[in-house]
Amino acid sequence: MAGSAFGRFFRRDVAQMGRDLIEARPERLLVRASTGAPGWANVPWLAFFAPQVTRSMRHGLYVVIFVNARDEAVTLSLQHGAADALTRLGATEGRAHLRQLAAATRGRLGRGHGFSEDPICLGAPADLPLGYEAGSALSRSWAAGDVELARLPHALEGMLDLYRGLVGPPE
Repeated sequence: MAGSAFGRFFRRDVAQMGRDLIEARPERLLVRASTGAPGWANVPWLAFFAPQVTRSMRHGLYVVIFVNARDEAVTLSLQHGAADALTRLGATEGRAHLRQLAAATRGRLGRGHGFSEDPICLGAPADLPLGYEAGSALSRSWAAGDVELARLPHALEGMLDLYRGLVGPPE
């Protein structure tokens, strides 16, 4: 993975595409993309972090775009970090905790936001992707060939607006 051209492309170029998508936003967000560390991820991702909340997918609330290679789908999610909860509580309890966090976040947002509150499917049975599924508060998914995928930047703006409403501007 360390010498992979695809890995470099994803971490560098896909992350830059994400930065370009949000350059006009009023708040500062950290943007990171990953194909996994230390090995290949089951679900590559592009994430947007409010630095006053988190700088990592391990914990906290953030917005992420997951790539589900198995099902050839893309999912935009308002997401609670899974890794720390899974490590601290174990897989079963950790997922239950993440589902509670996601439900509480949905409760804070109310209705009318235009995103799905249904569970997401990332197409990987490993603990971390299952944790991501449990920690999703809101989402929208597209098949890779769906013409509606062109609306991803608009959906991302809407999701980031909700995120900012929850976490506030940087201090």
